[in-house]
Amino acid sequence: MEAEPRLRRPPSYSDSLFFLPSEPLEPLLIPSRQQLQIQEQPLSPNQNEFGSRPIPFTNAEIWYNRCMSFLFHISLISLFETIFFFQFISVSEDSGLQSTLDGYITNILTSCNQWSPNQTVLVNDILSVLINTTEVTDAYETAVQERYAVNYALQVKSWLYVATLVSLTCVLGCIGKCVPLRLAWKRILMDNLIMVSLLGLYEFLFFRTIIYHYQTMTLPELNQFIVGQLQQTCGLLENNSAAPTG
Repeated sequence: MEAEPRLRRPPSYSDSLFFLPSEPLEPLLIPSRQQLQIQEQPLSPNQNEFGSRPIPFTNAEIWYNRCMSFLFHISLISLFETIFFFQFISVSEDSGLQSTLDGYITNILTSCNQWSPNQTVLVNDILSVLINTTEVTDAYETAVQERYAVNYALQVKSWLYVATLVSLTCVLGCIGKCVPLRLAWKRILMDNLIMVSLLGLYEFLFFRTIIYHYQTMTLPELNQFIVGQLQQTCGLLENNSAAPTG
């Protein structure tokens, strides 16, 4: 009879050889202080000790981010309004007023060269009685200086508003950094820049397509207003009215 094969038992966890590595162990090294410092680096304020999952904002941080977003938004709006008004709207208003006045003198300027000498002398005598050119020039220079002074003061006041809002934003940002409070400054910056840019684009399109095409009082309406005032106040041009037909 053939001998029965000897059965081998499976390895037991109590066998020390089961845990021995096949390769020799490396010598035990004591980590340096620099390696310990790297291992002991604090976690990011947006991470917890269990992983990279962000820590929710506290109520104080939520209100802090809201206040910073509001202040930054108002600061951008004040900057936009200051530049838009003094560089665009004010210039447009001056140009509109000059265009209205041109409607009164254009016909005169185009026909005065064709007047006879007698007509020129007659019109000059009448205008000399009504208008003193020296007084008009002096009044012009005074009015220009006063207007520039008033507008300059308004522009300085507007820039002071901008500087005040920007300063408040910076102060609040420093306070939050000292407390400290976390600030989602990238989101605040991008959101407000996008909103203000869209607002500026809309304002520009609104002026170009709506306000510039708005019909103000026309020259015939202004002429009727002037004639009516002369008739009611000075008693002039009453005999020039055409007789009503009936």
